[in-house]
Order: sequence, then structure tokens, then C-alpha cells
Amino acid sequence: ALGPAPSDEVAADSCTVFAVSKDSAAFLAGNEDYPQHDSYWWTEPGEEGDFGVLYFGLDDLRPRGGMNEEGLCYDATGLPVALLNRHFDRTPLRIHFPIIALRECATVEEVVALSQTYDWGRRVYYQVMFADATGDAVVISPGVDGELAYTRKTEGNSYVVATNFNRADTKHGAYPCERYDTATLMLDAAEANGVLGPEICASVLARVSQTDAEAYTLYSSICDTVNGQIHLYYLRQYDHVAVLDVDNELEAGEAVHRMSDLFPQDVVLHAESQLPVSSDYPWRMAATVVVVFVAAMAVGRIEICGRCREASSCPLAGQPVLRLTSGHRLAFSYRLRTARQGQ
Repeated sequence: ALGPAPSDEVAADSCTVFAVSKDSAAFLAGNEDYPQHDSYWWTEPGEEGDFGVLYFGLDDLRPRGGMNEEGLCYDATGLPVALLNRHFDRTPLRIHFPIIALRECATVEEVVALSQTYDWGRRVYYQVMFADATGDAVVISPGVDGELAYTRKTEGNSYVVATNFNRADTKHGAYPCERYDTATLMLDAAEANGVLGPEICASVLARVSQTDAEAYTLYSSICDTVNGQIHLYYLRQYDHVAVLDVDNELEAGEAVHRMSDLFPQDVVLHAESQLPVSSDYPWRMAATVVVVFVAAMAVGRIEICGRCREASSCPLAGQPVLRLTSGHRLAFSYRLRTARQGQ
């Protein structure tokens, strides 16, 4: 069955996410802080009554954030494992909940209602923030009673921030948190000054970005829920932004893109030259070479998507990536339908 697993989630000591609104403007912004990986964004147009979604994430193509054509968006932060009560009378959650929510929901209220129709399993390793075009936002996290907890953004001009302690239980996770304190202070100042826009959000993300080899800010995203746009920043280069229009990208069809291709080559080269080197990098590189060599010998040919069994259906067709394992779940619609059918 497909669903949340430790490999789906961000490191438990990384990532900052916030939703903020003022008057007719509303944003959800976040930093993806993680050991070094390539970053991607991809589109899944709607079909059979589902909403189309633009996702972003890393090279495993497991969505770590995204926005649908209605302006509903999400991002998540890692937590230490928590136990949930089982609800065997509900539908088993066979796929990561935010994927289902963005396909089926247009508002935060709909997300909250949908979340209560599923059995989320026994363990959860994250909390997830949703925001919509009305300015509403919520953090869904494991509650102290074993049920899902909902931390709502105050109605109107306000914000909600999540880092790596549970918003429903400060004893669960890394609290107090300097990144949380910094973000709230800066958002308070922006609120007092009566100013809100992508630039303000980017300044907050820049201040709380990470430079450690084990939790580097690989990309930053700002979802403009009202205008249906996503602002992306690559490897802490906050002077250079790429803006994606969700509707336009969905109209172009299903596709997968490297995030670095959105930026000039000199910006990418400069950004990558600033990456720190982990102390165990030589050993990890040696292990990677061995794994790739063994995989190449076993498979005997180059496949397209790291782990996809259905090559003909994969939008990465033609990309020279070694097939290392089988059974990889992409977030595309044919996979979603399969998961819903329990296959």
C-alpha cells in the first residue's frame, strides 16, 4: 500500500513553513532543508473530475509541496515519530494524504473534512500545512490524544508558522526553535508595517535558511494562492526568482523538470559552488558508485525513471537514469487511481 513513510518526509531538524494573509493577498512559503539532492518540479493535469496540481520536491519525485488549480497548496515539516489511534471504520490511507487533498479539495475547510474520513495508520512522521485562496490555513499534526489535531490560522490578516516541533504539542519535536522565533518576529514586523508580498516572504525564508551539509536549503517556494503562481528560489539564491503560473503549466501537459533549469547557468554554478561537503561524503560517493555499478550489471540497460515499472506511461521518457529498483510511485494520475483501487 502507498502512504506516508519515513522516506517520504523531511528531516526532523529542518524546514520552515508559514502561511500569511493580508487583505486580498495570501501566501504559503517554505524552505526545503535536506541533505544534498537535485530538486524538481512537475505537473499532473486534472482528469476525471480531479484538480490539476503542480508539485515540487527532490529527485525521488515524491511530492514535498505543491499547489492545485484552485489555489489550494501545502507544505510539510518533519517531526519525531508519533502514534495515532486507528480508525478501522474509515478508508485506509493508501497514498500520502496531501496528494489526495490537492486532487479533490479547493479549500482548507474541505481538507479538514476529508482528513477525518481516512484511517491514517499507526505512525506519522510529519505535520502538514494547507492554505487556500481565501487566506485560510491549517496545520494538521498528531495530537496528544492520538487523534489528528488542527492548528488554525486566525481569520483575517494573520499568519501561522510551523518548523520542527508539533504545533499541537510543543513537547513533541525541537522546541524552542530559533527559526520559528525569527519567522514570527519578522512576520509581526511586516504586519505592523502593513506590507505583504512575495518579497517579504522571501526575506523571511532567507533569514531562516540553512547552510549545514545535513540540512541545506535546497530550494524555497512561495505559493501565491490568490494569483495561482509559485515563486521558486534555488539553493539560497534569493536575488534570483523563477515564477511559475500553475494554470499555464498544467495546460502544457504532464511533465517533469529540473528546478535548476529555471535559472541562468551562472547562478546555478555559483549556488552549487557554495554547497558544503559532508564529513562522510567520500564514503557515500564510494557506496553510490558500487550501487550504480551493480544495478547496471543487473539490469543491463538504461531505463528512464529511477524506479518506475510502467516506462511507457512515465513523463520522464528518454531521460538517461539508471533503473535501480522497481515499484516506484509517482504522483501522476494513473498511480493515484491505482492507489485508490487498493492495488
